[in-house]
Amino acid sequence: MSKNKTFSDTSANRYSLALYELANEDGKLEEIEKNSNFFTSLISNNEELKLLIKNPTIKKEDLHLIILKMAEQFKLNDLMTKFLGFLISKRRFFFC
Repeated sequence: MSKNKTFSDTSANRYSLALYELANEDGKLEEIEKNSNFFTSLISNNEELKLLIKNPTIKKEDLHLIILKMAEQFKLNDLMTKFLGFLISKRRFFFC
């Protein structure tokens, strides 16, 4: 692996570590891991969702509403839902 990490690699690692630390503090590591695996699988297996996430013309507010509805439908942990909302607000959701 190269010593020169890209901006996105570095940022993704930092965001992942932050989520891990928050989940660990709340005693929700297993639940967050399941939610993360599920959400990653959902994105990997749904081309429309993948395109939506990567589309820079989608407003943050619209994407956030979509994620909130998905979180409710799939019963995602509150921490996971807030984390996804944070990624959207910082325009880093495409790292998913």
